[in-house]
Amino acid sequence: MKVQTRLAYSHGFIAVTLITVCVISIFMCRSFMDMIHDIVSNRYVKTEYLDNILSSVAGIDLAITKLLITNDNTTVELDQIDKYKKTIIENISKLELVIRSDKGKMLLKKIIDAQEAYLMDIRQQTNAVVSAESSESKKSLLGRQMRNSDIFKQAAEGLTDFQVDQMKKSESESDQSYHQYMIIAITITGVLILNSLLIGIRVIRSLIKELGAEPEEINEILMNIAEDNLNQDYELLRGQNQRGIIKYIRILLDNLRERESLVQSELALGEELAENNLQLQQRERLQDTIKNVLEISLEQAPLKNKLDRVLDIIVSIPGLSIENKGCIHLKVDNLDELTMVAQRNLPDSLLYQCAHLKYGQCLCGLAASTGKTVFSNKLDDLHTVTFEGIHEHGHYCLPIKSGNALLGVLCLYVRHNHERSKLEEDTFIAITNSIAAIIEAGKREDDIRRINRFTHTVINSINDSIIVLDVKDLTIVSTNYAFLKEYRVMDYEVIGKHCYAVTHKVSEPCNQLEYSCPVMNMLRTGEHAVSEHLHHDSSGNEIYVSCSASPIKDEAGNIVQSVYVLKNISQRKYYEKQLQQLAHYDVVTSLPNRILLLDRLNIAIEFCTREGNMMALLFIDLDKFKAVNDTYGHETGDMLLKEVSQRLLGAVRKSDTVSRVGGDEFVIILTKVISKEDAGAIADKIIVSLNKPFIVNGHECRIGGSIGIEIYPFSDVNGGNGNITDVLIKRADMAMYRAKERGKNRYEYYSIELSSERENPLFQ
Repeated sequence: MKVQTRLAYSHGFIAVTLITVCVISIFMCRSFMDMIHDIVSNRYVKTEYLDNILSSVAGIDLAITKLLITNDNTTVELDQIDKYKKTIIENISKLELVIRSDKGKMLLKKIIDAQEAYLMDIRQQTNAVVSAESSESKKSLLGRQMRNSDIFKQAAEGLTDFQVDQMKKSESESDQSYHQYMIIAITITGVLILNSLLIGIRVIRSLIKELGAEPEEINEILMNIAEDNLNQDYELLRGQNQRGIIKYIRILLDNLRERESLVQSELALGEELAENNLQLQQRERLQDTIKNVLEISLEQAPLKNKLDRVLDIIVSIPGLSIENKGCIHLKVDNLDELTMVAQRNLPDSLLYQCAHLKYGQCLCGLAASTGKTVFSNKLDDLHTVTFEGIHEHGHYCLPIKSGNALLGVLCLYVRHNHERSKLEEDTFIAITNSIAAIIEAGKREDDIRRINRFTHTVINSINDSIIVLDVKDLTIVSTNYAFLKEYRVMDYEVIGKHCYAVTHKVSEPCNQLEYSCPVMNMLRTGEHAVSEHLHHDSSGNEIYVSCSASPIKDEAGNIVQSVYVLKNISQRKYYEKQLQQLAHYDVVTSLPNRILLLDRLNIAIEFCTREGNMMALLFIDLDKFKAVNDTYGHETGDMLLKEVSQRLLGAVRKSDTVSRVGGDEFVIILTKVISKEDAGAIADKIIVSLNKPFIVNGHECRIGGSIGIEIYPFSDVNGGNGNITDVLIKRADMAMYRAKERGKNRYEYYSIELSSERENPLFQ
């Protein structure tokens, strides 16, 4: 067993022994003290019960005496007596449970016997007080009670004295037992501690023997080993009888000498690995640099900005002996010339002189003309661009090529007399290949950006609204300024939204039956399509537009987007509406004129014929209108005609037609009448309305109306001969003249006898 292990075991054994002894001693002392405390407490409880009994007896005697002296049967004293009686009974019951000795039980029996007689006297005494017996009787009972009270007290005091004697004896016996126990516990503890000390001394002597040498000698050897004096010759270690720690020290020294030789070998290998690691780190930095350069190529930015960032990355590569200076030249198209597009920390004079370089001029021009890397570690004859105060330095000038085509030159600064490195040069060549990819992509992006700017400018210069739609879901991809202005929206409010939600304010695509969608027609035919729609701007204002949709196709010829041009034709629609109004409506009353009346009458006739319904035509001529017109003038007459038209409209249904056919003549088409009486009822209603006075320009005008009525289908066989429209109007006109002949301000139906009479020249 090792010395350290043995020493640890011995110390552990001693510690465990001492702890065990202490724990056992403490536990035994605590248990013994608890036992003594229980005994004394038990005695004390019994004595406490007896004290309660004696105190209750004294309380009862005092209460009885008060009752007799005051001759008062108040319930307060009686309640006190009952309370004391209950206390006596409860404490005697508790004593019966805790008294164990024979003598104690005998004394307790005396108390119980005395209690019965005493409590009986108490009951009699309280009954006498309650029933108000004579004083002599109460005094007799009091004397007997006092005697029994003394007997009861003597019995209780006897048991109390016995318990006190028992408690004193128990305490004396407990003290003796406690002292004896403590002597035994201290003796055992001392023996165990002494035994532990003897074991510890023996272990220490054994350890000293195991060392095998004097401690001073061992300490000297260990100090030398700690100071790496491994090759020193120790006479003590060459002894024949090596044992104990000396043996282990010799083994340790041999191991340390062997390990030192291994360390030297590892150091040599480490230097080689460090050099290889340095090369790996340089290659990793190169890969990271190329990765960063390629990431820049994916960004959406102008070529110059990309080359500026690339140059920042190159001059900041750790581990390379280049200065924080450099520039990138690009080849000018169709010329043997370079132009500087990016630079870092170059003097102002060089910015001017190197802004444009010819092929073969200075080191950068030489790299461009030869297509090879040009290196110089000092200012030599090749360095033709110079200025006053230029400091000594060198250059790497590397051509940037795509295949055999030159795209530009990368110029990097190195310190004076810098040694050319193949690893550095390979790094820069790899970087120039990445820069070449950026230049080619950047030129294409710049070209596309210029085209997009031109297209954007052209589109936004067009006055018509233009939007580009994604045909998959009819969402808006982009718009021009004219659209945003016309529809009063911002681009972020409409981009990505459905076109019908923006222009029509609906949640579903246009219904082809209501609006012919040019985008749908274009998708169906694959060709340009046009239509007219009614749109609404963001405020709900109506915009009439002429819509045209043109396809945008991908490389496979599939339609992916649509150019949707919206030309505002609201002004044209307004003029068309005005022309329509002038062509079909009366200028004064805004009622349908003769042309529109004939059109609606033909439609009503066709409807009746098809559905088998009945219709009526009312021809109205105003009475006394000429007098108003002549008296108050044409302006008042026109205003009267407007008032008349409003009353006529109020007398018929919305499905009926009221028209003015000239002067003071009106024609009404009543659709879907059940009988000719229905038409007569409407005529009555109109006459009543016209008979009411009109207030026009402050003048009260009173007029009337004569009405002629014809029903279709005709009641006679000859009614169908000729044009039905003309026949209807002519017959209603004849009936109107019959009404005038019969006194005016009334209506008449057409009858057969009127056929040979006058005709209306207006409709010939």
